[in-house]
Amino acid sequence: MRPPVPRHISRRPAVWIGLLLAVACSGDGMPTDPFGPAEQPASALNIVAAAPDAAPPEAASVSFYAYKDRSSEGRIRLADQPGRGRGNDYLRLTIPKEALLAHADGSPFATRDSVLITISIVDPQRILFQMEPAGLRFDPSVMPELRLRYDVAEDDLDRNGRHDAQDDSIEAHLGIWRQPDPASPFTRLESVVTRSNHEVRASLPGFSRYAIAY
Repeated sequence: MRPPVPRHISRRPAVWIGLLLAVACSGDGMPTDPFGPAEQPASALNIVAAAPDAAPPEAASVSFYAYKDRSSEGRIRLADQPGRGRGNDYLRLTIPKEALLAHADGSPFATRDSVLITISIVDPQRILFQMEPAGLRFDPSVMPELRLRYDVAEDDLDRNGRHDAQDDSIEAHLGIWRQPDPASPFTRLESVVTRSNHEVRASLPGFSRYAIAY
């Protein structure tokens, strides 16, 4: 598990510089900071919850093949809603060409190798996903990008029954958090929030559990 970057250090890794460049081209996307520590036990983390009447996901899981020699993508969409049209993306995982570095057993990927990836919803009431196979290693210079949308919260991020200034403050601090296994604490990834389409994105160091939280 990659340790969080200390806030007093000004130098950023290449992947964070890439995120900042993406922000410059994306309009209202903004890098965010956590309210408190960048590592939290599961019991202390506020994982964003879905509103009771939010559109459900189309499927509880999705599987797709990722390839060493070309890019690939997996998505989970929200179900279509009468009168609302086609459901938005709920999750999108993009794995660039050359991102696959080593299998879970440590053996390197050959040029034409592939691996089956599965993304599952851990809790249908919260924005929490599991990605497998665990132990898959990526090239640090070509990391996968995860995009999660929080439309399902319907602007009530703290679940107090209304949208208010507290929700706006929370939105500015949302991040994608990683939990290597159910017994471990969550660690916050360097994240970018785009408020116009209710999306958080981050580069992934490996496969595990991921959530939108604050």
